[in-house]
Amino acid sequence: MTLLLLTAILALAVASLTLKKSVPAIVSFAMMMFLLGIYYMSLDAKLLGLFQVFVYTGGIVVLMLFGVTIIGVEFPKAKTRPWAAASALLVFVMLSVLFYRVLPKLQQVSQKPVEDIHLFAANFSDMVILFALIGSSLLYGTVKMAGMLSAKKRKRGQDV
Repeated sequence: MTLLLLTAILALAVASLTLKKSVPAIVSFAMMMFLLGIYYMSLDAKLLGLFQVFVYTGGIVVLMLFGVTIIGVEFPKAKTRPWAAASALLVFVMLSVLFYRVLPKLQQVSQKPVEDIHLFAANFSDMVILFALIGSSLLYGTVKMAGMLSAKKRKRGQDV
């Protein structure tokens, strides 16, 4: 079941990057984020899974869809940038290393249902910082795309 879930997450991630139309790409991104939250919950990291579902699936995707409705559904033509692929791979490797480093702690914490206020901050602060970096890079990319599309719209309006 876990392998099937991870395969679906990977397929949706690839689809969200390769689809030409923006709305299906955002919908596949939303489904990927939702399934990632379900995966976290299946690992007994319920708080992290809920953050994933509510913050990323709920908040970020709604902002992206709002931006698409305001600016339009057409992605700008982009040049091939090998450094962008390399940096995305680096972020993925960092996230995987951090996750597998914290995985034994997640399993240990899930076996002890003790309420501790400092538990999350002591054990998962590096993951929160990484998720904040990912969220800010998504926001930066959305703002950058919005700027490019609005400039293209203004240029098209002046040509008419």
